[in-house]
Amino acid sequence: MKNSKSLSLIIVFISYCIAIILGYCSIQYLNINSLAEIFIADLVATVVIYLSGYLFKNSSIYDPYWSVIPPFLLLYWIYDIIGSLNIQSILILFSVLFWSLRLTFNWMRGWKGLNQEDWRYVDMRNYSGKWFEFSNFLGIHLFPTLIVFACCIPMKNAIVKTTNDLSFLIGFIVCFIGVMYEIISDQQLYNFKKKNPGGMIEEGLWKYSRHPNYYGEILFWWGIFIYGVNPDNYLLLISAPISMTIMFIYVSIPWIENKILRTRSEYRQYQKNVSMLFPEITIFKNIFK
Repeated sequence: MKNSKSLSLIIVFISYCIAIILGYCSIQYLNINSLAEIFIADLVATVVIYLSGYLFKNSSIYDPYWSVIPPFLLLYWIYDIIGSLNIQSILILFSVLFWSLRLTFNWMRGWKGLNQEDWRYVDMRNYSGKWFEFSNFLGIHLFPTLIVFACCIPMKNAIVKTTNDLSFLIGFIVCFIGVMYEIISDQQLYNFKKKNPGGMIEEGLWKYSRHPNYYGEILFWWGIFIYGVNPDNYLLLISAPISMTIMFIYVSIPWIENKILRTRSEYRQYQKNVSMLFPEITIFKNIFK
């Protein structure tokens, strides 16, 4: 069973259907505000996906949660707050679906099935030993759920904004640029790996940023923040995209780069020449060499 990618994807699809249904059912009889309701539903869905990963001994079942759940959060708020689609909700829904479909497709394209678990989770299994399930639930499942949920909160504010609000237009543009950056960088990496298995890409967007796909992801979430920000709430909302950025810079990227350095000493030169994230830094350095 684990060797079949198609069957693995069906199992993941069924797991997410169950997670979303149980998440929705869990809040039907609660008499609390919409933010608290959907947060509880999100936590319930996270637990269901965790249990599915535990059952099939593969924590990578959680990987698409990052991109699958935000559109459902947005649709819930649209239904609960305004009851129907308006121009504001259509534009932000387009941004979120554009990002979600792209990221989910990229995961599906790269995942080989239940016989493959993300190397980071394998490392965590080996390092944590008998404490793995504890770190698995908190670190792999719960923490990302909390970060992404916090980053989605501006969507709730955005759907009641007017489209002549400048922040709404800027948010749309930043989100679009971020997703396009991810599309181009991931496709460049995919094409390079097909032609050069085991090679190290240093061309295209990867010539200016060591992780242009993460740069695009960060741009997207800052765009979501800009969508929903206003003078009354910016200090509260800004903590979410800052946390997301910190997570990439101090957790995700160092984890990846330490693994690369274990087998590729030449990567150190790449680190010296190219910015970790921001292509503007590399371009600026090249201009003033």
